Amino acid sequence: LTIIPSNSNFKEAENGKALHIISNGVHTDLCFAIEDANLDWSTILNLNLFETPVDQVKYVSIGWGDKGFYFDTPSWAELSAKTAITAAFFPSPTAMHVTLLKEDPELGERIRKVKISNEQLKAIEEYIRETFQMNTGSAVHIDCCRYEGYDDNFYEAKGSYHMLRTCNVWANETLKEGGIKTAYWAPFDKCILYHF
Repeated sequence: LTIIPSNSNFKEAENGKALHIISNGVHTDLCFAIEDANLDWSTILNLNLFETPVDQVKYVSIGWGDKGFYFDTPSWAELSAKTAITAAFFPSPTAMHVTLLKEDPELGERIRKVKISNEQLKAIEEYIRETFQMNTGSAVHIDCCRYEGYDDNFYEAKGSYHMLRTCNVWANETLKEGGIKTAYWAPFDKCILYHF
């Protein structure tokens, strides 16, 4: 199902807005420039909760996934059998992971870029926003932990994680919602990166 494309008629917007697909080897995030955004992410995410001064934020990178994976497994090296079994076989609570960037993401094996229209970006943003648990217009912040070397935060999310709906399935569904060519189904990060 990885090699079967959805939205196969998609064409990059020549003068479009950059959407980055970023993998850390486990989770896939979707990343776009704050200045390109249609929604006010500074309010939704309360950017004052981050270390980067608001006026220096250039990109916001967002992913969805199992809380146990996010909090206990920043890389495959930290993956425990208990976390893997729980995530795979038992529907579990989820979180949104948000990272701020001051520079353009550096393209490579785990970071890809595609140019999309403003309408496509808007659809992607709306799908992402709908995944956050909200309280009076702002995402519900989880004051728990951060990844070393990143300016990031976690937020409460809607939905349950299980083997058929992984963090990468969510990212892939978000791309589909925006009309972007991607995998028919993508349980792993490489399933998405294959198409970019």
